Amino acid sequence: MSQEKYDQRTEKNINSLQPDFAERTKQWLDECRQQGLNPLIHYGARSVAEQKELHEKYLAGKGPRAVAPERSYHCYGRAFDWVNIADPDGGDDGLSWDDKKAYEEGTLVGIQFEIAGIGAGDDDHLQDGKFASYANLPQSELGNFPGTLAA
Repeated sequence: MSQEKYDQRTEKNINSLQPDFAERTKQWLDECRQQGLNPLIHYGARSVAEQKELHEKYLAGKGPRAVAPERSYHCYGRAFDWVNIADPDGGDDGLSWDDKKAYEEGTLVGIQFEIAGIGAGDDDHLQDGKFASYANLPQSELGNFPGTLAA
């Protein structure tokens, strides 16, 4: 995959987020690039149905950690998952999935844009820091975000 394809995927995922969070995410992306990172945002908003399926797989021991839809910032369009691109022409091998330093740097950049990491082994996940808890998220946004149908 080339840098252009990664950029298109990143843009598509940013466009799936709530507009105010998408704008801060774009600012985060620009600042990361200025600091030498090359983020691929590989996941943005997620439908309730998709999150439910991921959560059920997790509960069955067949998937990574995934919370119930009403607790997932993805289902409100207020979270994204990212990875640093070490080599845009390297395919899967060019993505730095285990680069703790890159994730730490990206999380630090997020602070100035009210984008927060959650740690706990979920280093690639960043979410809207304006909401301290899923309980503070606007319920009207659950499953309702740009480019997605409520599920």
